[in-house]
Amino acid sequence: MKKATFSHRHSHIIIILLSVLVGLGIAAVVMYSPATHEQLTPPATAQAMGNLEDAFVEVAAKVRLAVVNITAERVQKRTMPEIPPQLREFFEQFPWFGGPEQKPGEEEAIPSQSLGSGWIYREDGYIVTNRHVVEGGTDFQVQLFDKDDDRKYDAKLVGQDPKTELAILKVDVDRKLPTLSLGSSADARVGQWVMAVGSPFGLDQTVTAGIISAKGRLLQHPRTPHIRYGDIIQTDAAINLGNSGGPLVNLRGEVIGINMAIVSRGLVAGNVGIGFAIPSDTAQDIIPQLIEHKVVKRGWLGIGIGELTANTKDFYGVEHGALVANIQEDSPAADSELQVEDVIIAVNSEPVEDTWDLQQIIGSTPSDATIELTVVRNKKERTVKVTLGEMPAKYAGLEQPEEAEEEEAAQGSTALGVTVRRVTTQDKGDFDDRNLAGVVVTHVDAGGPARGKLAEGDVISTVNQTSIESLPDWESALQAAQKSDKSYVVLRVVRKVDGEILHSIVDINVEW
Repeated sequence: MKKATFSHRHSHIIIILLSVLVGLGIAAVVMYSPATHEQLTPPATAQAMGNLEDAFVEVAAKVRLAVVNITAERVQKRTMPEIPPQLREFFEQFPWFGGPEQKPGEEEAIPSQSLGSGWIYREDGYIVTNRHVVEGGTDFQVQLFDKDDDRKYDAKLVGQDPKTELAILKVDVDRKLPTLSLGSSADARVGQWVMAVGSPFGLDQTVTAGIISAKGRLLQHPRTPHIRYGDIIQTDAAINLGNSGGPLVNLRGEVIGINMAIVSRGLVAGNVGIGFAIPSDTAQDIIPQLIEHKVVKRGWLGIGIGELTANTKDFYGVEHGALVANIQEDSPAADSELQVEDVIIAVNSEPVEDTWDLQQIIGSTPSDATIELTVVRNKKERTVKVTLGEMPAKYAGLEQPEEAEEEEAAQGSTALGVTVRRVTTQDKGDFDDRNLAGVVVTHVDAGGPARGKLAEGDVISTVNQTSIESLPDWESALQAAQKSDKSYVVLRVVRKVDGEILHSIVDINVEW
């Protein structure tokens, strides 16, 4: 009887559980039915999505009319290598093999083409593009898309500016051309929608969309270390080879950037969601100068500068600024009271946060202007007046650097994890500085404290502001540094990179 009662109650429990499960299933069907799901998207949201889609379509239709394809013709020279006499005799006996027609040492001209993008700035045919699109070009052709016309028009190079990676072309046509206007890159916000238009891989009139991923990026020229591009816009809108020079626009159709570079990995360069664009506020200043003068005229101070680190800020007693690493001969700075290892913290009372700030302020100041520098020297502020000159072509990136020469064998070693030797007459010639003094780095230990800070061929001229003129000076300065209460040393370093002489202040953490 008890067993029967238990079985009866058990069956009731099972029925109740099944009822609950069925109820949950019905509720789930109701909750996820198509009718209910449609109600989860409010009409206002659907309308907003439709408006956004219309905005993309309208902007794309407008912008594409003013975006162009650019073809640059180049001639590359190749020198014929020396061919062994036996091989040359073979070709002479069997001419049908097509042996080399050139003699060793002769140059051969090899034509090549490159493709890029651009956009129409003025209705009379002025076109904005990247400097690397036209660099080294001898002839240029532009394809327009404002009409159903496949013709390519000859274009001439008006001007170029390596410092900002901008260039201007001009086409002459018998009609007014559609143009794009520059918007404000300063007002652009991280996260806002943008569109990139151009000809990636030669695919005309390609439109991609994304957002502004970041602002204020600082990029360095891959071949010319002293040229940097600042305030750069980063975007995830797809940018690929051939997009260079095309516009990056907001949803009002305004150009807020000029596409210039990508981050890519692997053997084939392609989009990985990181692209860069020159800010429109930079272009706003540069484009009119290129059209009128063909070049950009910049103020020139004539110093080498270095970034401050936590150690050097502590060492020089400053919180911000740009460190003077070198003063060039026959420069405006050389005619002033400015000294090496001064820290420039303001120009005409405008604060200088870092080296990029200083470059921007000086570069945008007229070349004949007298400026007032606020500097910190021996941890005390003072004022230095300098009359600026005009930046020479080689510092503006308009002259090609010479190739670096080989260094001599090493002598001596130190506890810093570097091997050094004395400066020779050959070094002074290589650096074009008859007063060059210090020690030359010939080896840097892979696991030493100087790794990533120093390189072979560097000339170290001071240690903690103590001048170095010989190997004994070097050893004495390191011994004095070891006796101080600092866990780092501050070195003044001269480096030659692709023929360019660079001066910097380097701090190295040391465990004595």
